[in-house]
Amino acid sequence: MRRPRTLREQLTFFFACSVLGTTLLYGVLVTAVLATGEWIEHTANPSLGLTEGIFDEARQALGAILFSMPFAVLGSTAIAGALARRALAPLREASDRVRAARASELDLRLPDRGTRDEWDTLAATLNELLADARASLVRIRSFTSDAAHELRTPLTIILGETEVSLRRERTPEEYRRTLAIVLDETRRLTHLVDELLQLARADAGTQAMTVEPVDLYSLARLSLQRTEQHLAAQSRNLTLELKGGPTQVWGSPVLLTHVLDNLLSNARRHARERIRVELDATDMGLRVTVGDDGEGVDAAFQARLFQRFARADPSRHGEGIGLGLAMSRTIAEAHGGTLDYARVDGESLFTLRLPKPKASGEPPLPAGHAIADRTTS
Repeated sequence: MRRPRTLREQLTFFFACSVLGTTLLYGVLVTAVLATGEWIEHTANPSLGLTEGIFDEARQALGAILFSMPFAVLGSTAIAGALARRALAPLREASDRVRAARASELDLRLPDRGTRDEWDTLAATLNELLADARASLVRIRSFTSDAAHELRTPLTIILGETEVSLRRERTPEEYRRTLAIVLDETRRLTHLVDELLQLARADAGTQAMTVEPVDLYSLARLSLQRTEQHLAAQSRNLTLELKGGPTQVWGSPVLLTHVLDNLLSNARRHARERIRVELDATDMGLRVTVGDDGEGVDAAFQARLFQRFARADPSRHGEGIGLGLAMSRTIAEAHGGTLDYARVDGESLFTLRLPKPKASGEPPLPAGHAIADRTTS
């Protein structure tokens, strides 16, 4: 089986062929010019033919070219090889850097010579790709670390409560108390694992989202009813308001319900007296606003509000796991919309914006976007 040529061999071959081809073409042109000149000279003065052939000089030139051809081949090959080696120097330098770089850190940047040639274009493109990969690696490590921390907390509580209960015989009330703690932590653990699975599926885009016409007003009304039930169970009294009318969008009713439940759950934890949900249509699309009269998000924390596992007070447990708002924004973006926060006139406002349905009835979702069509409550 014939061995494929290396890049250096190919460049050497191309350079040598170019030199030889140019030399041959030049030799043919010189021979033709000499032959034409002698023919014109003999035509003008036929007596010269007795002492000198018509194409003597041309034949001498052609012979000299053929005689020098082997030396030209060797010389052009040697020069072409040296030029090819020099041209490939950036590739060797890049190869050395890649070999020395650590895959776990992606601490690699390919050389940019500033010549704006093909190599610089390739190096710039690969450097951008490496920068994105480094940023993704940092996010994955941070996410993994946060997930491990969040998973360890309920597991530690379950293990500790169980070990303490098994050290001696307990009364039924003590066993009941321990089991209640284990049940709460198991539910928290299950909720956390489910949220992590949702985010992993959303990031991977492994399952296409099934969309259909959805009435946001009906979803908001049902979410408010569930909020009212939670408040009754906690013996809290808040004023719940719902403004707007039937509002049709294209989307997943399960996922949009998850967004509304998350926003209302967040408002329920922080509201003092009132929670307001308002739906309206704008020129840009449809808007759902969930507001509460709580203290609002600290200005220093707002930049991290939608990050995963971000909580204003990390020491608090049992009041969310820091994934609800991140998951809600992911769902909003999967529907071609946005989810933002603002503090306006003493009210905390989470605004969900979704695109209007097209007149053709086709869903206005980003092409190719995918997300898991399953949620938890």
